[in-house]
Amino acid sequence: MAEENFWERFSEGRVDRRTFVKAASLLGGAAVFGLPLLGCQPAASTRGNYEMKVAAPGAMLQVTGLYSGDNRKMFMQEGVVNALTEFAGGADQVRAVVTGGYPLGVVSPTAGMSALENGEPARMVCGGYGASGVGFIVKADSPIKKPEDLKGKKFKISYSRPASNSHIVAFLGLKAIGIDGNDKNQVEFVAAGSTADSWTAVNSGIVDVGWCTEPTISDLDNKKQARLLWMTPNLVKDWVDNAIMTSQSYIDTHSKELQLWMNAFLKATDWVKNNYNEAAKELAQVLGIDPAIATMALNKVPKEVWNLAMPRKSFENMAQASIDFKVLKAMPNWKIFVNQSFLPANLRDASY
Repeated sequence: MAEENFWERFSEGRVDRRTFVKAASLLGGAAVFGLPLLGCQPAASTRGNYEMKVAAPGAMLQVTGLYSGDNRKMFMQEGVVNALTEFAGGADQVRAVVTGGYPLGVVSPTAGMSALENGEPARMVCGGYGASGVGFIVKADSPIKKPEDLKGKKFKISYSRPASNSHIVAFLGLKAIGIDGNDKNQVEFVAAGSTADSWTAVNSGIVDVGWCTEPTISDLDNKKQARLLWMTPNLVKDWVDNAIMTSQSYIDTHSKELQLWMNAFLKATDWVKNNYNEAAKELAQVLGIDPAIATMALNKVPKEVWNLAMPRKSFENMAQASIDFKVLKAMPNWKIFVNQSFLPANLRDASY
């Protein structure tokens, strides 16, 4: 199925009502998902707090800091309140920011790099999850038992949106087993959107292999619905899966509000790092899954990945992979793309 047709089936920002209700309940109304689709008005700010509209990916482990930070009112304590809207994947969050609709986006750095190359005012102000958290799954009864089974076969593989992390690491995963992702005679890439949409594509047979993240991977495996084919943390060691992007105009006009938000995000990220059991309960409630599954998934993650730093080595690795797979033409101008002024000194990389 062509990407354009698939886009029509899995439109940007889609979120089912169950997820919406659970997320809104968890976050006490401070963050609301899927507002454009559900036709709701933006969340009202708590008196005295600045409302920050944040374009976020579909619910996944890498965004746990936002969920826990809101649930524990860490953002409110700093004078800001989040209004989160789910989008389908990295490039969609980037578009939401650069078009001026959202001050902040939780994005794939690779998607931000692509936007910068296309002349957009994309600016990365911090990391958030310093590793790759993407895996690729097949249906439990799929004849594909191991990655090598894909060799010599024509197959379809999903990713979220062009230039996203899931797009780049799909190429990397195929390269590791000797498959050229640019060989259209063997592999067709399908932009599926969120992890939920990707699983729907796998489960309905639209694609043979689909991108996914924890704890959805563990949940589907536990239910004997899907099997993990490979995880990209095994392929890449210096990576930043999710980072926070804004625009230059927002930095110029709202630096105070951005700093307040960053202060809260730093506290929330550090809290998750040191409180896996409680954070897992909050993640499970957002996703509507067994807390034990979320706990198991979080415990697979080294605590050092919860880090707001933007290491140049990681960003260069991501950029080089994007160049290798013809998603980028050249290395970004780091002095324009990376703004570390809102980070504490100990998290800044002096090599930029």
